[in-house]
Amino acid sequence: MDNTFFDKLQDTVIMAGAKAGQTAKELTERAKLQYEIRTRESYLGELYKELGKDYYARHKDDEDADFDEIENLLEELSDLHQQMADRRGARRCPVCNSLVPAESDYCGKCGRFVAEDEE
Repeated sequence: MDNTFFDKLQDTVIMAGAKAGQTAKELTERAKLQYEIRTRESYLGELYKELGKDYYARHKDDEDADFDEIENLLEELSDLHQQMADRRGARRCPVCNSLVPAESDYCGKCGRFVAEDEE
């Protein structure tokens, strides 16, 4: 056989490999950028959430504040959390509102001593 054929075949394989490598590199770079975007968007969402919570905490008692829907949801959530605590045989921490297992004397989230008679 002609060496020219094998030379061309080798060149084609090398070019295809280089192109595949470049494509893989581009895909990797895109994936990194997408990850960075998602990470920063998630962090931004957390900052917005904390800002909203802070705003609500500072203004929930304002006379002209209309937080009825939020207050209703907070009451419903509190009731649902209490139902869950009751079913688990747990109680709520008076400081951070986390579930504290019945056999625990301290809250696992904030460390507060949670005595039986404080319920």
